[in-house]
Amino acid sequence: MNSEMKNPYQPLEEAISADRLETSSEAVASFQTSNPLLPVCSTPVLAARPSNAPEVQALVKRSRELGLHLVPVSSSAPHEKGGINCAADYAVVDLSGWKKIHSIDRRNRVCMVDPGVTYGELLDALAPHGLTVSLPLAPRRGKSVLAAALDREPTTWPNKQWDAGDPIGCLEFVFGTGDLFRTGAAGGPGSIEAQRAGGGAQKAPLGPSQTDFHRVLQGAQGAMGIVTWGTLRVELRPSVQRPFLLAADDLPSLTPFVYQTQRSGLGEHSFILNRTAAAMLMSSGEPGAFEKIRRSLPAFICLQNIAGFERRAEARLDYQQKDIMEIAARAGVELAESIGEVAAADLLATATRPCGEADWRSALAGHCLRIFFLSALDRAPQYVKIMEGLAARRGLAGDRLGLYLQPVVQNHGCHFEFMAPFDPNDPGQVSRMRAVAELSRAGAFFSRPYGAADPAAFAHNPMNHAILKKIKNIFDPGRTLNPGKFGL
Repeated sequence: MNSEMKNPYQPLEEAISADRLETSSEAVASFQTSNPLLPVCSTPVLAARPSNAPEVQALVKRSRELGLHLVPVSSSAPHEKGGINCAADYAVVDLSGWKKIHSIDRRNRVCMVDPGVTYGELLDALAPHGLTVSLPLAPRRGKSVLAAALDREPTTWPNKQWDAGDPIGCLEFVFGTGDLFRTGAAGGPGSIEAQRAGGGAQKAPLGPSQTDFHRVLQGAQGAMGIVTWGTLRVELRPSVQRPFLLAADDLPSLTPFVYQTQRSGLGEHSFILNRTAAAMLMSSGEPGAFEKIRRSLPAFICLQNIAGFERRAEARLDYQQKDIMEIAARAGVELAESIGEVAAADLLATATRPCGEADWRSALAGHCLRIFFLSALDRAPQYVKIMEGLAARRGLAGDRLGLYLQPVVQNHGCHFEFMAPFDPNDPGQVSRMRAVAELSRAGAFFSRPYGAADPAAFAHNPMNHAILKKIKNIFDPGRTLNPGKFGL
């Protein structure tokens, strides 16, 4: 920033150096949300790139004095969901350049990472240690691991999730007041180095005392604090794997299999896709490949992976496969290595690695409406019926809706995600892409509300909204962080 320029944000140079404050249109353009379904929001007035936690603290304190709002960003563009949208003039706190992986602890299966570390970078760092991390379904290459975990993005490995907050361990973050705070075991006593010298791993999220502050940050879309590092639970890397597919013409045919397998703790990665979603994922946006794959598939496929880990890996595979085959037989479905144009091994590989710069859902038509929420897996048919009815009334092809079902917390709940590809340059298509109210009335729980789901999420629970406002008043009384989010 030129020190001779007359602008109201020049005093920020007292917090961080001028060369890390950028106001050019080019510098802020990548932080615009590229989603035509969302209302047009303010353009960032500048991008601030602090280099450490003390600079983040100084930036927050100075911005609060100036009345400047801040929105933290740790993933690279494109930004489509709307989490970084802000209703007032704001500055972006760009943490995507924070790439340090502070520690990898194989014994305790935990790592400490900076906000800008992506899934590809973390997988590469974990591999020499025989470790891996559970990924969302084919995340885009620039997606921050911490951003996804803080947003409670579901992963494809449900039986490794014991709590809705997993895989988050401990966090260090800055409140809207500028105060630095550490959650869980990282809260002390002693420094991080002293804790490690005594055998601490900063893995337990509870604390200080009986508090559970990481839940205040999760799902808040940057409205409660700015995270400067976090610890994540990681897993042993499978030594051998045997992925299978199961086919069904309707969801009730697959539901008993998924419930029983998850209840018994069998298998590893598991999820359900309808033929449209599977073709979107596996076709890499090529229309010809999409149609060929889609026509070859039944209405629904379920991926079920079986794996062995280091000790007696093959024996583990054999007994688990036998038990899972018995469950499948009782449910009236069969395990297969491939169905149509999709091989189980290829689907597993695609699902568990970054997909590219842009999200795979947008590759087919240029953009994709995503409606995601939590409910119970056995309620899936009623939500499918609602979405197909909405599609018919709005002139859309119901059989072109993608559906992704992901058991979470060992199938104690299920992530539902409907996908409707559309051309963002066609105003007629854009105007038809809105649907939340009917799903909400049918019991859909929008735990991660974006866009139209935001007001719907809180309309059914005004008491929770009132509590959120009190929490905001405590942690960010000046409304410095992402104001207007959730009506706060």
